[in-house]
Amino acid sequence: MAFSGVKWLWGYRLISCEGKSSARLINLMTDRGIDYFGLRVDENGEMRFFLLEKEYKILTSILDKSDIKVYSVYGRGLPFVIKQRRNRAGLLLGLVIYLALIYTSSLFVWDIRVVSDTDTPHNIIIKNLEALGCCEGAYLKSIDFENLCIDYLDRYSDFSWISVNMQGTVAYVEIQEKRLYGEQANTPRNLIAAYGGIIEDYSVYEGRSHVKSGNVVKKGDLLVSGILEDKDGELRVCRARGEVMATVDLSLSVEVPYNYQKQVYTGRSYEKNRLRFFNITFPYFSDKIPRDITCTTLNQTQAAVLFERIELPLSLEKQVYREYTVKDLVYSADEAKAAAHRLMEKKVADELSRAELLNTETVEKQTESSYILTLNIKCRMDITKPADIETQ
Repeated sequence: MAFSGVKWLWGYRLISCEGKSSARLINLMTDRGIDYFGLRVDENGEMRFFLLEKEYKILTSILDKSDIKVYSVYGRGLPFVIKQRRNRAGLLLGLVIYLALIYTSSLFVWDIRVVSDTDTPHNIIIKNLEALGCCEGAYLKSIDFENLCIDYLDRYSDFSWISVNMQGTVAYVEIQEKRLYGEQANTPRNLIAAYGGIIEDYSVYEGRSHVKSGNVVKKGDLLVSGILEDKDGELRVCRARGEVMATVDLSLSVEVPYNYQKQVYTGRSYEKNRLRFFNITFPYFSDKIPRDITCTTLNQTQAAVLFERIELPLSLEKQVYREYTVKDLVYSADEAKAAAHRLMEKKVADELSRAELLNTETVEKQTESSYILTLNIKCRMDITKPADIETQ
């Protein structure tokens, strides 16, 4: 992709050669170190390929002493643009100014992108950086990125690590929140039962166990306490950690009504577009959108790119509105049953992903209005659930 821009700056030609001379021409260019690209041969045997303008001049000087004939089909690139418009000084001056602007703008931050997954909205992180001087339009040499990261962590204590790296004119931000390290936090807690069951075995890594193997517990019962008493009788709190395996009997149920509604797209869509230059946006054009439309909205951003590589601080922001209607549909008994089983599979995967299923019993019931699927499950699982201890 970068080479495409280089080719355009140097200028290149499409060269044609008759088939009878093509093998000799290829051998000659190989011997003389002339680079070519995009070689192809048509059904008539005619060979075509591309040469940079400087390589073309070398080739023509060599072929003056040969009977090999080549033809220049067309030329592309900056030298040809200048040649075609050499009598139009204003256009040439505009091109020079344009290239100068491109070079000058490479000295500034054109965009800031947060590439880490965070609970904090990315626009808040970007605003925090702007407050420290790293913003769209900032002069790159005025930013000390090492001190920027230090100042960010000093000012915003919810974060434990940040890195800002420039790639071209785009600042890519990687950041880590302190609360993502939940298991290492100091917040004291107990472990309680998420489900009722019969305790099989347990392992306590920190805290004091309140159950033994064979005990029957109910949902919400204390399993491991985060309140400890030392040998002097003084109490202290800790962050209880452990695993309590139990045999659990539970019941999951889903109900699928025969009559249901489905969102169906009409095929009509509308667009709102606006231009964005650095952090300045303004309306550009849009379709006339009906007021009473029922639709979904999709946001798209398309950045302007130079030479297929360099992103410019100019983009088109688009909002697409897809119209839909809500249709009343009816499941057959078999369709409702299939839908219920799909929902049950998802429910089991979401709620019991780490459980060992020992036995299942399926109960199916059809009413006048719905299909009900119930799954009675016996399983073995870790039933611990954290519960913070209030210390104030």
